[in-house]
Amino acid sequence: MQQNRPTEDQIRAKFVTSLMEYFKIEEDINLRAHVADLVRSIHPAQYREFFRRLSERNMPYKNGFEKIALIAEEFETQALTPIDIEAQERSEKLYRLMYDIRREVSLVRDPDKSALERFEQIRFTSIKRLGEEAPLLDETDINVVKVLTKSWIYDYVSLDRSLFEARVAHEYRTEILRRERSKNDTLAAPMKTKILQSLKRS
Repeated sequence: MQQNRPTEDQIRAKFVTSLMEYFKIEEDINLRAHVADLVRSIHPAQYREFFRRLSERNMPYKNGFEKIALIAEEFETQALTPIDIEAQERSEKLYRLMYDIRREVSLVRDPDKSALERFEQIRFTSIKRLGEEAPLLDETDINVVKVLTKSWIYDYVSLDRSLFEARVAHEYRTEILRRERSKNDTLAAPMKTKILQSLKRS
C-alpha cells in the first residue's frame, strides 16, 4: 500500500521544527511563527542548501534568529531580478536622502511656513552632491517622487522605514518597467518602419 506523500505545508512545518531544534529554540506558537516568517521565501528544494550554509558559516556573535535571517536574506537576494535589485537600491537611497532633508527642514524655525511647506518647496531636481554637476536624482527618481507626492514622503519617511521602503520599491518597480518598455518601443520603432516600407514596396 502506497503511503501518502507529505504536502509542501507539512514539509515547510518540518523545516521550521528542524531549525528550532537546531538552535534549541523553545517550542512556542509565537517563536514558531517568527521562524516561519523568516524562511517564508525559501523553497523546499533549497532546504538542504540552507542547512549546509548554516553549518559552514561562522557567526559567533549572532543568535539563532539572526543566523536564520542572514542566510534567508542571501537566498532572497539571489532570487531578485535586475529590476528588483535596482528598485531596492533606489528606494534605500531615496529613504536616506529624504530622511536627511526632512530632519534638516524640521530644525529650521520659521513662523511663516510649516516644516511640511518648506519640504514641499524644495526642488528635488536641483539637488546635487558637493562639487558635482549631475543632479542626485534622475528622471526615474523624480517620476517616483511625483507618484508618491512630497507630503506622503514627509509624513512616512520618519515613521516606519520598512513600510516606507516597501511602498517606494513598489513604485520604483512600476516606473522601471515603464521606462524599459518605453526604451524597447523606441528601439523597435525603426525596425517597424523598415518592415512597413518593405511591405509597401512589395
